[in-house]
Amino acid sequence: MFRQVIAIRWAEGVSADAKDSYRHALEALRQIPELLSMTWGDDARHFEGNFDFVTVMDFADFDSARTYVQHPLHQAYVRDHASKVIGERVVVQHDWTPPSS
Repeated sequence: MFRQVIAIRWAEGVSADAKDSYRHALEALRQIPELLSMTWGDDARHFEGNFDFVTVMDFADFDSARTYVQHPLHQAYVRDHASKVIGERVVVQHDWTPPSS
């Protein structure tokens, strides 16, 4: 498995409506076959200075993640949503093995 974790800070002055639109666009990415699972959410605000929002995405392997990035839905998401609301982001990608049941 290949996991991607993306933490973002909203750009200065981003409205609540723009944030909701971003979340809706993020959900649409589930239509991309290479994306096996995705969870996301707002920071709990337990500590000052945390990032505002996080997304965790799982793929079968690195090649699947690369294919996902090139998908037209992902390209539209970046162009029409992410690029307009994200002020700062941190991305971590790693191979991982899910725990055995």
